[in-house]
Amino acid sequence: MCMAEVFAWRIHLRFFGPVQDKTGVKETVMAVVEGTTVNDIIGRLQLDSWMGNRLKTAIDGRIVGREETLHDGAELAFLPPVSGG
Repeated sequence: MCMAEVFAWRIHLRFFGPVQDKTGVKETVMAVVEGTTVNDIIGRLQLDSWMGNRLKTAIDGRIVGREETLHDGAELAFLPPVSGG
């Protein structure tokens, strides 16, 4: 029987505004497996309630949806809604 090897990818997470306050860090590195989506990370970090508050996510500077798949070395940023006047 041959078992498939699973390799971990490293992704960089960046947090801004209230999400940074919730996580307690500005940035961190996380190991994930191939096929991991933004939604998987949201669940892992328990940020589901924040997503309803118009929180945006970006991979490598590009706004993406929750089903977007990450890649090795990706930078995933959690961006609060822009406000001002």
